[in-house]
Amino acid sequence: MTMFREVENKNLPCHLFGYILDAEENNAFFDTMDIYFAALGDGTAELEVPVSKMHYNTAGVVHGGVFAGLMDAAMDMAVLTKNKVGMIASMSTSYLKPAGKGDVLKAEAAVSLDGDIVCHCTCQIKNQRDELLAAGQGTFQIQIADFVQYYAAKLRENGYQ
Repeated sequence: MTMFREVENKNLPCHLFGYILDAEENNAFFDTMDIYFAALGDGTAELEVPVSKMHYNTAGVVHGGVFAGLMDAAMDMAVLTKNKVGMIASMSTSYLKPAGKGDVLKAEAAVSLDGDIVCHCTCQIKNQRDELLAAGQGTFQIQIADFVQYYAAKLRENGYQ
């Protein structure tokens, strides 16, 4: 994945920050949707999508699926910053305003409940003019309780020391 700009580390431990970026570097979904990291912090994630023609629906505005996919990805990354791997169990999205040509969508997600079994997140998507376009929330079932240990073991299995 090419970086849209340098990713800001908002006080995450360096190994967690690096492993998250490394793990997502070959994420086909991020590449397909043209999703980029902007910042990662403790329980927070900011992702961006520069809108292009591939994101439009038949009405010539950004398709709702782009908003939903970006929101899901941002909340998932917020859970990952808590050193946990979660799987979306439920998500609700409110579409408030359309986006179109020249817009950059910025999703800002935060973990609002950090549990051992589930995490709950909120997310807002704004454009570069700071206009609120969509808002939502999601519940994630925790699949892996220690991402750093899991990812380090995976790297060792692949021959990294």
